Amino acid sequence: MEAHDMPHGSPHSAGDATAGTASAEAARCPVDHSAQRAQTVIPETALTGPKIPVPLQLAILRKRPTKFADWCRNRYGSRYKVSIMPNSRLYMLSDPDEVRAMFMAPRDVIHTGNSNHAIEKFTGQSGLAWLDEDEHKVRRKQLMPSFKGTSLKRIEASINARIQRDIAAWPREQALWVHPRAHIFTMEVIREVIFGKMVPSRWPELFEVLMKMMRVNRRPAGIIMPHRMRPAVVRALAAIPPVGLGHFIEHRKRADALIAEAVKERMDAGELGDDMLSLLLGITHEDGSLLSASEMRDEMMTIFLAGTETVAASVSWALEFLSLEHEVRSRLIAEIEEGTSDTYLTAVIYEVLRMRPPLTHIITREVVKPIEIGGVRYEPGARLWANAYLVNHDPSRYPEPHLFRPERFLGVNPGNHTWIPFGGGATRCLGDRIAMVELKAVIREVLMTCELQRVNPRPAELHGRGIVLVPDTGARLVLRPRVRKPEPVNSDEQQAACPTR
Repeated sequence: MEAHDMPHGSPHSAGDATAGTASAEAARCPVDHSAQRAQTVIPETALTGPKIPVPLQLAILRKRPTKFADWCRNRYGSRYKVSIMPNSRLYMLSDPDEVRAMFMAPRDVIHTGNSNHAIEKFTGQSGLAWLDEDEHKVRRKQLMPSFKGTSLKRIEASINARIQRDIAAWPREQALWVHPRAHIFTMEVIREVIFGKMVPSRWPELFEVLMKMMRVNRRPAGIIMPHRMRPAVVRALAAIPPVGLGHFIEHRKRADALIAEAVKERMDAGELGDDMLSLLLGITHEDGSLLSASEMRDEMMTIFLAGTETVAASVSWALEFLSLEHEVRSRLIAEIEEGTSDTYLTAVIYEVLRMRPPLTHIITREVVKPIEIGGVRYEPGARLWANAYLVNHDPSRYPEPHLFRPERFLGVNPGNHTWIPFGGGATRCLGDRIAMVELKAVIREVLMTCELQRVNPRPAELHGRGIVLVPDTGARLVLRPRVRKPEPVNSDEQQAACPTR
C-alpha cells in the first residue's frame, strides 16, 4: 500500500513516510503518463463505407433508409462514407459528440445553403434555407418573431379554436388515411403563421393549388431536380403525365401568381401585424431596398413546404403508434381527462419524434474550410450528413431503442444532440414550438372523441414522400365515436333527482 492510500491514524512514523516518498520519486518514470495523449487525426479519405454501386445505394437509401443505416453502423461504425452521387464526398455522422461539433461549427466553416437542392423546385434559392454566415444570421433574426412570443400565442389560439371543427370533419366508422387530413390541418396552421388575421381574399384557391403542388412528392417527380437539368430534358419529362412534373410546373406558376397577389393586397391595405408577411414587408437590404417579390415568395414557399409536410408526417406516426400501443393510449387518455397536466402527452410526442424524426437525415452541411471532428479532418468540398434516426436510436442512450416507450422522457428533457428531430445549431427548425402545439392539439382531440381501430394489424413501414418519411399505409385507421362513461352519481344526488323516491 502506497503512502497516500494509508488510512488516517496509521502507526507508521513521519520518517517512514518521507523515506517512502523519496523512494517513490527515485523510481518514478521520467515520462508524465498523466498528460492526455495527443489524438491521432486521420484524413476523411480513411473513412470507408458500402461499395454498392451509386444508383443502387441511392435506391436502398430511399426505400430502406433505417435498415440501411443500421446495417452501415453495424459494419462501419458511427461515421461512414455514402455514395449516392458520382464522385461525391458525403459522410454520415451519428455520434452525438460529432453531430454537436458539426452543429456548433463556425458559420464560415460549414454551410448549409448549397444542400437544399431537393426542395429547390418548391423554394427557389433566395430564402433563409439558402443563406449562410451573416446573411443567414440576420434573416433568421428578422423572421424569428413570427414563430415566437405574441405570434406563437396567436397561432396557438387559432389552433385551439379550430381543432374541434377540423377533427369533427374526419370521417367516422370508415377507413381513412390520416396523412392527407393531417396535411390539410397543418396547411391551415401555416396560413396563420404567414398571413395572420389578414387572410388573403383568394386563400381557398391558393390553398388548393399548394396542396396540388405538394402531391408531386407522391410521384416520381418528387425526386427530380428540374432546376439542375437542361430545359429540353425538363420539357421532355413534363410531357410524360405519370411522372407528374408537368402538373407540378403548372401549379407552381399559379401559386406564384396568387402569392404575388396576396402580397400586393396586403401592401395596398397598409395593415401590418406580427405575421411572417408583415415582417417580410419590413425587411430591407443594406442599400435600403425592400425584398423582391421572388425573395418574399421563396421565404413563404419554404414555410408552406417545410412547416406542413414534416408535421403532417409526425401526426400520422403519432396516431400510428397510439393505435398499436394500448397501454400508452389508456394512460394518455387518463391524463387528458384529468386535465391537470400534459406531462405524459409531451413524453409521448418526444418518443414519436425520437422513433420517427420528420427528416431521417438532417440537411447536409458543406465544409468550406478544413475542420476536425472526432479525430477526422474534413477538407473543403466534403459534405457532412447527420443521421437523426441513428442518433435517436443509439442503444447506449436509449435502451431497447426500437420499442415505443414514452416513459423514457418522464422527468427528462431530450438532449440537444442526442435527440435531433428538429436539427440543431444555427439552422435548428424555427417552428419547433408550433409543431409541438399542433401535435398536442390533434392527439388530445382525436383521443377525446374517437376510438382508434387499425385497418391493417401490421405496423406501418416507412415510405418516402419528398424529403420526409410517412407510414406506408398513410396511417390508415377507422375512427369510431368515443362514448364517455357517465360520471358516478352519489346517493344524495340520486335522491334529489328522483321526486318519487
